Amino acid sequence: MRSLGAARLLVFTVVVGVCGTASATEVGDSRNLGLGLGVGTATSLVGKYFIDKESAFDFGIAFWRYRRGCWRDRRGVTYCGGYGEAYRNGSFGLHLDYLWQDTLVRRRAKLDWHIGAGARFWHWDYDDYYYDYYRESRSALAARMPSGLDLTFARPDFLEVYMEVVPSLFIAPFVAFDVEAFVGARLYF
Repeated sequence: MRSLGAARLLVFTVVVGVCGTASATEVGDSRNLGLGLGVGTATSLVGKYFIDKESAFDFGIAFWRYRRGCWRDRRGVTYCGGYGEAYRNGSFGLHLDYLWQDTLVRRRAKLDWHIGAGARFWHWDYDDYYYDYYRESRSALAARMPSGLDLTFARPDFLEVYMEVVPSLFIAPFVAFDVEAFVGARLYF
């Protein structure tokens, strides 16, 4: 089912590229604002705004949902995940990074690498249904250092495909280290 969604996105991208009338030839030159989707640690709606050819702001909003509970098998035996708990966890995050970007390869396609510094705000809710219903909400702030690769094309000239690894250090209200990873695409306007 996921491949059907990816195929639809690819067909949409090609149709818009063939029918589009934009005169820009390259992402980051004439097209400065890109919006898209990132998947990985959390599904994210992402954006990137080029300040100049070598620097940009990367921003996004992330959603993550996890549910674990009890189920019955064909014989009617009930099993619960882990230690018998049934719970649901959902989170919401915002991030803003400043990126420095440089070209590695420039031919029919252009491959850039980037590194940056920024922050992420996470808020999550935890619901427990197994023993007594209770709900806990928490928020956290993390410093981030994204690094990754960005691939742009001559045709379609408005598409950027990227992959990124983001070490994060949570600094409030607790201290912890995490590594996020994403792949995604942005369409530039």
